[in-house]
Amino acid sequence: MLRRLDGCIALVTGASRGAGKGVAVGLAEAGATVVVTARTRESGTGEWPGSLDETIEEIHRVGGKGIAFECDHADDKAVEAIFANLARDYGGLDVLVNNVFAAPSTMPINQPFWTTEVSIWDLLHTVGLRSHFVASRFAVPLMLNRRNGLIVNTSSPAGGSYTFNVPFGVQKSGVDRMARDMAHELKPYGIAAVSIWPGFLKSEKLAAQPDRVPRRLAGLIAEQGETPLFAGRAVAALASDPSIMRKTGKILVVSELAAEYGFTDIDGRIPQGVPVWDQSDANA
Repeated sequence: MLRRLDGCIALVTGASRGAGKGVAVGLAEAGATVVVTARTRESGTGEWPGSLDETIEEIHRVGGKGIAFECDHADDKAVEAIFANLARDYGGLDVLVNNVFAAPSTMPINQPFWTTEVSIWDLLHTVGLRSHFVASRFAVPLMLNRRNGLIVNTSSPAGGSYTFNVPFGVQKSGVDRMARDMAHELKPYGIAAVSIWPGFLKSEKLAAQPDRVPRRLAGLIAEQGETPLFAGRAVAALASDPSIMRKTGKILVVSELAAEYGFTDIDGRIPQGVPVWDQSDANA
């Protein structure tokens, strides 16, 4: 039986859609008070489906408590203000989930790095790698006095093998390495840091634009994909684990966490292992 998270204060960045929204709802479902950030506050005002207002509505639907702050995570001052609000209103923080991510409308696939625009690198690494460092830097002082806490970086198997292009893989690898190195420095304070790998994600972006990924990959996602809430239940399980320090510094596969902790996706199943897509057949 997983421990309830009543009284837990969690912050999830990039929570207007996708994994961020799923994690926010999963934490709220377990009883946490969840603060969510993103650039899109109102429905219909962003480039893609999803908004903070919709995430808060879903949090309330599962009986949880949620607070939303519109925030551009490329703006350090705006991020600092979020943590100042947390310190003032809650006196601390228990869980930080670094999920915010920015990507081009069309991700280059199998494009040689010497022909890839430098702007792709800058976009992926400013919001999605640097932003995680900034948020973690502000979060830890809110955890130190409690002598416990959890930082989760959402990543993907692209951190371990070539996926899409060089900037994308390096960004994911950096997210994983950041968790490992933060864990090294945080261990004496009882604060854990981990990276999680969801499987193929059934996201709002893919639903809105199915051709944004190769046809064969879209088929694999339809067959083997996970809902964003599955990752949310993984984070809630980690946050409830009194022995979480045994996992600090590790890369954790969401489906393996489900088998260990006993949670499922919304359809009652546990997707098995890390899904594999043959990128050499990207045009199929």
